[in-house]
Amino acid sequence: MTTINLTYRFSNRYDFPQLTELENLVWNTENTPAEIRYTSTEEYAQHCPEGSQLLALSGDRVCGAFSYRIPTHLESNQHVAELALAIHPDFQGQGVALALMKEGEEWMKRLGKSKLSLRVMATNPRAIRFYEKCEFIRQGVLVNEFCINGQYVDDIMMYKMLDD
Repeated sequence: MTTINLTYRFSNRYDFPQLTELENLVWNTENTPAEIRYTSTEEYAQHCPEGSQLLALSGDRVCGAFSYRIPTHLESNQHVAELALAIHPDFQGQGVALALMKEGEEWMKRLGKSKLSLRVMATNPRAIRFYEKCEFIRQGVLVNEFCINGQYVDDIMMYKMLDD
């Protein structure tokens, strides 16, 4: 694995063309139950406003994005962040995902989050292995949760408690 020199910052509107491309390249029926396809940077900006993502960059090039959402609006659930990680195919296998995950975890700690959660489809074994490497633990499986192209797919729920 080749590691590249990365910098990190929060997204801004100038990143939207690259982030739109990233989203359209990364998400497909093997890793998400509904393919994500943005037709314009304006549409992307409506779903992911400035500052909502932590970016890993090589020079001016967006290599990956870490984003999160709060699973519910309940006050008792505000310590949990459900994450999403997207790495540009040109930068996969170079340590970007691991480095961005570590930076994202620090961001979540600064925001007062103590638990990270995620959902990963069983058809994405590479991502499952990566999350296990990052010390995520399986907390459940939603059996046959999705029917994609005529095939039932399990949805695996994983979590990680963040150290103080």
